Amino acid sequence: MADNTAGQTVTRSNDQATGQIAQGKVVFDATAITTTDYVRINCGFQPRYIQWVNLTDRIAVEWMEGFGSAECLKTAAAGTRTLDTTAAAVVVDKLGFRILQNATLAAVLASKTCYWRAIG
Repeated sequence: MADNTAGQTVTRSNDQATGQIAQGKVVFDATAITTTDYVRINCGFQPRYIQWVNLTDRIAVEWMEGFGSAECLKTAAAGTRTLDTTAAAVVVDKLGFRILQNATLAAVLASKTCYWRAIG
């Protein structure tokens, strides 16, 4: 698994230490996407809940502790909520999480602005 850091501007909010809640913003340029790589977010703790929002396309992905290793809840722009079973779309570790960059998930795409929230 590779982490793609090309063409990204990552911003974290100022209050990162309160109750293991972190949030931030990632802006992708037109050349940032490598379909087999991940976007790595280091929030400093192992999240139990993750919300990733592609604001440009109005797509949201949520993951909660207890989901299967290939499961996340996806909300499309029209509001349709589906269980996405894209292999390892969200990967959690002790320091943060990764979101898969692929067209099926459509959460990370070139020239998009995304926001994220992690709760430990």
